[in-house]
Amino acid sequence: MKHVLFVIAAVSVWGGVARADALSHMPETRGTLSQALHSAKVQAHQGVNHQEQRTDEENLRRIGLSAETVRDGLWAVSHRPHSPCAQYIRQLTADAKGSSAALLQSDQRLVTYVENSGICER
Repeated sequence: MKHVLFVIAAVSVWGGVARADALSHMPETRGTLSQALHSAKVQAHQGVNHQEQRTDEENLRRIGLSAETVRDGLWAVSHRPHSPCAQYIRQLTADAKGSSAALLQSDQRLVTYVENSGICER
């Protein structure tokens, strides 16, 4: 009886080692997920193209921001996306793209705040 249990244990261990060896040669799925996440980060980091940036600059200048504030604000959007400056600039940019007279008029207080507070100064 002891020999039978010993043989069963040996076969189980041998089968487990063979299974682990087979699994070690399989491609890891985490690598694929890791590559996908890396690709998403790279795409997010590339940001907007130059034509969109130029349009955003023109729109922000049109609603009353100075050239220096626009430049610093767009830099913040690209390099410090979670900063208050970047959040205000994204809001103003989105409102300016919509070009609704009501939105642009209500944004004048925000434009004044961004200009006078120095929140976008580097």
